[in-house]
Amino acid sequence: MEAPKHNFLDTCLFFSTNAFSRQLLKLAEIEFKPLKLSPAHASLLLLVFDTPGIGPKELSRLLHLTPSTITRFIDSLAKKKLVARKSKGKSVLIFPTQKSLDMQTAIAMAYKRLYLRYSQILGATSAMDLSHRISKANEQIMENFDNQEDNETLF
Repeated sequence: MEAPKHNFLDTCLFFSTNAFSRQLLKLAEIEFKPLKLSPAHASLLLLVFDTPGIGPKELSRLLHLTPSTITRFIDSLAKKKLVARKSKGKSVLIFPTQKSLDMQTAIAMAYKRLYLRYSQILGATSAMDLSHRISKANEQIMENFDNQEDNETLF
């Protein structure tokens, strides 16, 4: 059997991380499918469980998603009666409902199964190291954008 040929994309961080992300998403979708939740919605719910009354702006910051995406997620979860909005002055606060609280353990277990699955494939130490390195790199890139006056050009 001939060894696979490599191309310039194999050394492109953008391409590699996107391809890797798609593979992780496939694993995550398998784990969350029985709950009828997307992995992204489950992530938002975990934050709401940890911080009942959290605001959309904080969810946006923690999940690294735009405010409009957070609004769509909240709308979808509210429609499923998994979160409730409560107004406090001009602010909107997000709370878990009893229905979502009843799913909290199952959501946590799905995340644990996902972690175990990719840790088995990559090795636990390698998976943890990779996660930390990607998180650090993400912080550096976000910091670079925060320091730019014009976000359209990095150079």
